[in-house]
Amino acid sequence: MKIILFFSILLSAITSNAQGKLNQNHLDSIYSKALQNRFDWMLSSEYKYVDVENQTEAPQKIVQSPIKILPKSEIAKISRKENKELIVYTLNYFVLSEDTVDVNFGKYKIKGLRKKNKNGANEEVTKYKFSYETYVPDMRFVLVNNRWKIIKS
Repeated sequence: MKIILFFSILLSAITSNAQGKLNQNHLDSIYSKALQNRFDWMLSSEYKYVDVENQTEAPQKIVQSPIKILPKSEIAKISRKENKELIVYTLNYFVLSEDTVDVNFGKYKIKGLRKKNKNGANEEVTKYKFSYETYVPDMRFVLVNNRWKIIKS
């Protein structure tokens, strides 16, 4: 039990230390490339709503339709206006080393409500739960000649 606790604390410390090393310009570049390289999204005609959870604002300026990068409150307003539940994608990154970063896509459903619910919220959010037996990133980026390249997607 002590060994498991030790390794979980060590992994947490390494992760929090590594996460702080990725500067905003690199994060913006990686997120923009990740969003532009989702081939399944390019084949779809529907809008894809992305909430980057205040991590960056750069992809909003770079990425074109059918991808809409908006805060959760704006997506809830659209859901309320269209009167339907929307799937919202999120992006998270994990720094493996100074030149290697994994990007993972998550998603949740949101439905804008006409009236506030018993918790005082104007939206209902349903999180998707994923279980992996082994860690497999959605995309892996490597820094080569000061440019981020996708090596796995």
